[in-house]
Amino acid sequence: MKPLTRSASLTNYAAMAQAAGLAPLAMLREVGIDPACLDSPDLKVSSEAIGRLLENSAQRSGWQDFGVRLAESRPFLVLGPLAFLVREQGTVRASLEMLIRYMHLHNESLQLWLEEDAQQARLCFDHVGRSTPTRQSLGLSITVVYRFLKQALPEDWEPVRVCFMHEAPRDMRAIRRVFSNRASHKEAINGIVLLRGDLERPLATSSQLGRYAHDYVRALSADTPRSTATQVRQLILAALGTGQCSLSTIARQLGMDVRTVRRHLDGEATSFNALLREVRRELAPRYLVGPPRSRNELAMLLGFGAPQSFTRWFRNEFSVPVALWTTDTQPSDPARSR
Repeated sequence: MKPLTRSASLTNYAAMAQAAGLAPLAMLREVGIDPACLDSPDLKVSSEAIGRLLENSAQRSGWQDFGVRLAESRPFLVLGPLAFLVREQGTVRASLEMLIRYMHLHNESLQLWLEEDAQQARLCFDHVGRSTPTRQSLGLSITVVYRFLKQALPEDWEPVRVCFMHEAPRDMRAIRRVFSNRASHKEAINGIVLLRGDLERPLATSSQLGRYAHDYVRALSADTPRSTATQVRQLILAALGTGQCSLSTIARQLGMDVRTVRRHLDGEATSFNALLREVRRELAPRYLVGPPRSRNELAMLLGFGAPQSFTRWFRNEFSVPVALWTTDTQPSDPARSR
């Protein structure tokens, strides 16, 4: 089943497209989106179609940062009930955990997870189930969350940096306007890097209604079933660097026993080990092109008990030792390198 996104993702699209010299209704129809979605924020639209719309808009307007500009023009409340829940948490950590857990209510293709070390925390963004480029979609999502944190924390708060894996746009004016001097391109992740201590900061947006907001959003989530594979993959992302990433742990988090999880995954033509391998294959190259990390840290981030286990796995997966890996040695289609 193709992932869907709430039509609220199109908020202010028409005005932005017109400002860029585009015909918004024609752009929507070209990718198969009903223009009625512009007036109805809770319709479900193909995530793939929205991704194509944003990429097409960027290409034809010449605005390489179209997604960032679109996010700059909209409030965090476009996330609907999820925005209410996220704003009502007591700390940044609790807020981001709720955002990660329930993002599927707004966008089924967008996955977020937290990585932490002794000094920093990284809120990472990625899209699954998408065959089209994701540069604009990720720029939009990262900007929305960044602007929420700026609103919810003291005025002098800044992240360590806001990371994009793609190259910087030719025109950096909008990027500097939105992110000041914190944006960094050609990074190992798409996401927001904070000081680890920032996770415990209180939110100015909280009004002590978090419990009621959680009950409401949890009820909505119960009406939005997701595949077991999607849920397991999300939990693997969240648990991989904690030392607690096991099938039994994830089964408990899902409220199932191990045999039931295995049966569900079998029915979806996958397995826990296959999903674990998939996640590791995606993350390992990103960690290697980012800031220098020791073998111990790489092993920990990828859920290995020892550096030797990581280096042996890496060589088996990528047919090259870790020390010799470069972006040129990565297989173009990881699914075929088995």
